Amino acid sequence: MTLQLIFSILQIILIDVVLSGDNAVVIAMAAHKLPEHQRNRAIWWGGGIAIVMRIGFTMIMSFLLMVPTLRLFGGLLLIWIACKLLRSESEEDVTADNAGRSTIAAIKMIFLADFAMSLDNMLAVAGASHGDWKLLLGGLLISIAIIMTCSTLIAQLMNRYHWIVTLGAAILAFTAAEMMLGDREVAGYFVRHHQISLDHRWEGYMVTHAHPAKFPEDASKLPPELKEVLDYKPGAANQPGTMTFIGQMNLAQRDALLDRMMSEPDKAQIHELYEATRNRDVPTWVPAGWRTTVDSWFQLKWPAEHWRGIEGHRHHYVAWIFYALVIAFCLTSPRWWKHAPKASPSEPSPPAQS
Repeated sequence: MTLQLIFSILQIILIDVVLSGDNAVVIAMAAHKLPEHQRNRAIWWGGGIAIVMRIGFTMIMSFLLMVPTLRLFGGLLLIWIACKLLRSESEEDVTADNAGRSTIAAIKMIFLADFAMSLDNMLAVAGASHGDWKLLLGGLLISIAIIMTCSTLIAQLMNRYHWIVTLGAAILAFTAAEMMLGDREVAGYFVRHHQISLDHRWEGYMVTHAHPAKFPEDASKLPPELKEVLDYKPGAANQPGTMTFIGQMNLAQRDALLDRMMSEPDKAQIHELYEATRNRDVPTWVPAGWRTTVDSWFQLKWPAEHWRGIEGHRHHYVAWIFYALVIAFCLTSPRWWKHAPKASPSEPSPPAQS
C-alpha cells in the first residue's frame, strides 16, 4: 500500500466524518428512544441501507447534483423529518408492544435523512476518490462505521439530557435551510429576475478562484477576451495572489492565461480553473428534444452578466434570517402538529321496542 493511497483513504474518511456530523445527530434522534438492542439494530440497518445508496449515488453524483431543485426538495424533506422527530418526543415511550413498529419507523427515518443530508458530502467524497471505486468504497465503509459509533454515543446522551434532542433538531433545521437556500434553481431565480444575492454561496455559481504565485500583468493590460471576466489581487509577501474568473472559460481565454503564467504549478492551476469553468456538452444519450432544456444543467458557471448584475445588491443577512425562521418553525412544531382526533366509538343503538 503506497503512501498516496493511504493519504487518499484518510482524506475520504476525514471528509465523510467532518461533513457527516449532522447525519450522526439525526441517526441518534431517530433511534434513541428504542431499547438498546433495538436501537443498535435500527442504527445499523438504517445506516447500512443508506451506505449502499450513498455509494451508488456517489458514483453518479456529478450528474445527480445537476437535477434542478434537488437540494430544495431535500431540504423540505429534512424539515419534515426534524418536525416528525420532535413530535415523537412528546409521544408515549416505546413499549414491548410498539417497539417493532418504532424500529421500522426509525430505520426509514435514518435512511431518508442520511440520503437528503449527504448530497454535498457525496460530491466531496467522489472528488477525493478520483474515480477509484475501490478507494471510494473503502473510505466510505470506514467513515460510516465511525459515524455509527458516534450515533450510538449521542443517542445515549439524548436519553440522559433532553436538551440535546432540541439541539439536534436545530442542527437538522439549519442543515435543511442551508440546502434549500443553496439550491441552484432558487439562487438562479433571484439572481436572474431580481439581480440580488441573498447567500454568499450563490456567488460560487458565478465565479471561480485560483491562486497562482505570480501574475505579471494588471487588469488594464489584459487582452479584451480577459479584461471583463478576470480579476487578480496580489498576495502579501511570499504569498500567492487570488485570481477570480467570472463565468465560463473558453479555449482562447485559457490559452491567453497560460501564456502569462511563468511556472508549471501556475499553469497547472489555470488548467484546473478551465476544467472547473468550461462549457459541458450535453451527453449523447439525452434525447434530442430535451437537449435545449437540460443544457443549462451541465454548465457549472453562469454568464458574467449575472455577476455584474448583483454588484451592490448583496444582502447575505437575509440567509441568516431565513435560517432562524426555519429553526423556529421546526422547534415549535410539537405545539401545532397535533395528532388527528380519534373518532369516538358510536353509541350502541337502543333495543327495539316490542
